[in-house]
Amino acid sequence: MFRNTIESFDHQFAKSELTDSIDLGLRTVEVKKIVGSVNRWQDFDSHFRFKLTSRAAMERYARIKRALERGEYLPPVELYKIRNKYYVVDGNHRVAAAKEIGQTYIDAYITEYLPPGNTPEHLLWRERAQFEYRTGLSGIELTELGLYQKLFDQIKQFEDEEYEQHHLTDSFFHVARQWYDEIYMPVVQQIRKEKLLDDFPHRTEADLFLYATYHKMAKSRLTKEAVSYRQALADFRPGSPKTLKDRIKDTISSLLRLNDNSQDCPYGLILDEDGLVKITKNCSGCTKCHLNIPVNSHSEQPQIITNEDIKPKPFK
Repeated sequence: MFRNTIESFDHQFAKSELTDSIDLGLRTVEVKKIVGSVNRWQDFDSHFRFKLTSRAAMERYARIKRALERGEYLPPVELYKIRNKYYVVDGNHRVAAAKEIGQTYIDAYITEYLPPGNTPEHLLWRERAQFEYRTGLSGIELTELGLYQKLFDQIKQFEDEEYEQHHLTDSFFHVARQWYDEIYMPVVQQIRKEKLLDDFPHRTEADLFLYATYHKMAKSRLTKEAVSYRQALADFRPGSPKTLKDRIKDTISSLLRLNDNSQDCPYGLILDEDGLVKITKNCSGCTKCHLNIPVNSHSEQPQIITNEDIKPKPFK
């Protein structure tokens, strides 16, 4: 590798031991995430500025830059993707000009390269790539295997709710973006506002989003009502001096409280030290617990609440 150049795709490909690829088709990419080139990485400095000074090359670059500044349509570039980084296959001039004028996004045909599924880290990488391929969403980071499928299931459930109410005919990519804007980001923004990651140092915003939406399933089960995403998230909206974490705990605790002289549900539904909702499969889903099982009972280990544990009717 030479100094003062952009990244080489071949170098990163070999370093990451990549074996498979996915054709993502036409997507919109943040220009700042394009960090290298496949064949011309030595022709640019580390800021993606041309090192070449030939008259023909500079004139071509100037024409492309003027076209971008005037807002003229230019064909999409072609990129390879490794994790969250992109490398130019075709369109080096367009990318360099876009970076110089401060363009935020660029259209691109993308091929993503993946490692073998031989380690937990690689398996999680592949799960994230598959999630992004199926939804068109990017930038959502989860820390445990299997959680991307749970998040995908939530988007599908949101699609079912929206179809039930509005008879949508939109593409799944469009529905996923609607879910991202209307459901995911409002919770994430509250997580950022309250700096909740300081309290959950080994988790991500997406992890905490799942914690909040587990409440949706728990509330549906305990109240025997079809609680929609919007209804569940209303419990966590700003308006109270309490933090989001406290509101999650308070809301679930209120569902479990039987009466003034009773305890919270001793076994069916609990919160662990991270505030994660867990539930046992033998919970009957009622608001009056008749099972006087001691808190320290180990007859059945609690499990994280999932769609496999709960089969609610279609939401209305």
